[in-house]
Amino acid sequence: MKVKLTASLSGANGAWSAGDEYICSDEEACSLIEAGFAVPDAAPKVERTVKSVPELRAGTRKKTAP
Repeated sequence: MKVKLTASLSGANGAWSAGDEYICSDEEACSLIEAGFAVPDAAPKVERTVKSVPELRAGTRKKTAP
């Protein structure tokens, strides 16, 4: 389960700062949430591709002869 930490956390496996996302077992996540060290990460972030807008360039028009 993925949780978002509300406090810094460190242990034998590493160290995380408040605001970091932390992936752990459901049991550990429940313990962290009940203790107030984390909140559930309800909305996973989804990256979407955005179609780029072509750059408009000022051009010169060719003049036609009268």
